[in-house]
Amino acid sequence: MDAGRVESDGVARRLLASAALVALLMAAVPAAAKAVSVDNGGRADRTVQAVQWGASAACRTPLRAVSDSAPEQCAVIDGRPVSEAEVNAYQSSWTHRALSLQRSLGAGAPLVEEQLVHTHNSFNASSYSLGSTSYYPTVTNQDPNQVYSLTDQLRMDVRALEIDVHWVPSPFGNASTGGFWVTMCHGDSSIVQGVHVGCSWDRPFQDGLAELKAWLNANPHEVILLYLENQLDDVNGPNAQAHQIAGQLIASGLGSLVYRPPAGQPCAPMPMDTVGAADILKAGHQVLIVGNCGPGAWGTWVWERGPRWDEHGDPSAYNDAACAADRKARLSDATFRRFFEDSTWLTAMQNGKNSLTTPAGAARMMQCGVNIVGLDQLTPQDPRLPALVWSWAQNEPVANAGNCAYQGADGRFHAGNCGDTRQFACVDSTGAWHVTPASGPWAMGTTLCSAQFSGSHFAVPPNGLRNQLIVEAKGSPSTQVWLNYANVNGTWTPTL
Repeated sequence: MDAGRVESDGVARRLLASAALVALLMAAVPAAAKAVSVDNGGRADRTVQAVQWGASAACRTPLRAVSDSAPEQCAVIDGRPVSEAEVNAYQSSWTHRALSLQRSLGAGAPLVEEQLVHTHNSFNASSYSLGSTSYYPTVTNQDPNQVYSLTDQLRMDVRALEIDVHWVPSPFGNASTGGFWVTMCHGDSSIVQGVHVGCSWDRPFQDGLAELKAWLNANPHEVILLYLENQLDDVNGPNAQAHQIAGQLIASGLGSLVYRPPAGQPCAPMPMDTVGAADILKAGHQVLIVGNCGPGAWGTWVWERGPRWDEHGDPSAYNDAACAADRKARLSDATFRRFFEDSTWLTAMQNGKNSLTTPAGAARMMQCGVNIVGLDQLTPQDPRLPALVWSWAQNEPVANAGNCAYQGADGRFHAGNCGDTRQFACVDSTGAWHVTPASGPWAMGTTLCSAQFSGSHFAVPPNGLRNQLIVEAKGSPSTQVWLNYANVNGTWTPTL
């Protein structure tokens, strides 16, 4: 072991000793807090948790330089093992495999049919450390929505990111900008026009773009939906210079990777009905940016969300009425549906709670047609990740079980022998799903769908709602139904 490693290990031991002491203190705080306060909407407990999260983030920051797994030792403070080793382990998991396979099912459909793993305020993470341009700590990352970086979120199968951009004083500003710059910040400029409450010495927009570009270059077959929350305003409203600079940063940071609005149509409506991930890749791009319209160069890069982007509702209270409303909207192609939670301490102090998605709620949203569910505090162990798998059954596809997929009695996908006899899933030109009364081997799917339901074809569902429609079309829950989805030369390929 070299001298540098010995020194690092010594530092690590001291840090872990400090972490253990902090943990003892943290354990004493909840009881003390409860002794001196009323229920207060759970605000006291949430405050204790915020202190624990902050202490663990401070513990992890220097340990990241020691080893990939060293930061996990800080779990003694907040109960969360957080490290690169955890992300590496996730990438060997069934959840990662299933979500990766699932993306191919929606890729050929338009965006309005896709269901993507999403994080809320993706940029606002406690993982950006001392010595980086995050200037840690800042006001924003002391009340973080995420514990992992943008890169690690992408490694955890997130394909819809959110970045909030503000026009605020910054060390990256210059004389021509009056000291202002386009900055990633979890702030609010709606309280007082042009006053970005919560923003401080935060990371510049170009840092987030550079991180995204590096990942995209290493993963050239992946497509990202990038949602920009536009707060590029001053006391007079939208700032033209801020939008112009943001456009220039996108041009230099992502350039040709971006699928842009048509020439002469700045801020064109998001092409949710006509374009999907496969189309974006085929056109030589990897990113579609959506947000609020703005002046100048901004509109040549950013598609407008428009009235069909719907993001109302409390994800912690997703019930039958919410599901019915989302199903109705989805089946008429009326909306691109987004939910998002907010785990920040500030929100808990305002509302008396954090509106968080449960695994059961996340699974229900997939079944009811929600496109993206913005998760906070995402970790590789998060049970909401496997809950977002609506397609393959646990540990499927099983190796050597067969090369054709069918929907089983559990409503999930299984691998089976293509020569076995089952009924078939068919979809017609209206989007209605049917199950053939007749059965046969997988290869008969095209013939039987066409013969038994005029104008229909053998198909595989692109999302959780369409999969549920097959369940409902079966009649008997025990019916097994072939899907147009097969293993071709080692690659599970839909719609053959």
